[in-house]
Amino acid sequence: MSQLTAPPEAAGSATLSRLSVSIRGKLQFMDYLVRAAVADVERFQDEPDPGTRIFIKQLVEMHTANLRQESQHMQAIGELCDLLDAQVQSPEPGFPAGDPS
Repeated sequence: MSQLTAPPEAAGSATLSRLSVSIRGKLQFMDYLVRAAVADVERFQDEPDPGTRIFIKQLVEMHTANLRQESQHMQAIGELCDLLDAQVQSPEPGFPAGDPS
């Protein structure tokens, strides 16, 4: 069922699901990058060989560049928050707006 023919709740649920999966994937990737960068910095500090230090330094630079790029693409979190807010702000089915019972 396409979003154009789906009822609003179903379209919202599909969007919510898609955003959630996307954000989880981005956060997992960022977690990997953070862990790898920290581990490589520790390796860099303990490494006596200058050639290996240059290689490890390049790895850290690559991880930090990827982290910077990924952090710029996190507007999806704002979209998810907006969608979540909209979902709880809409009146529940079966209850008139303003009737808490």
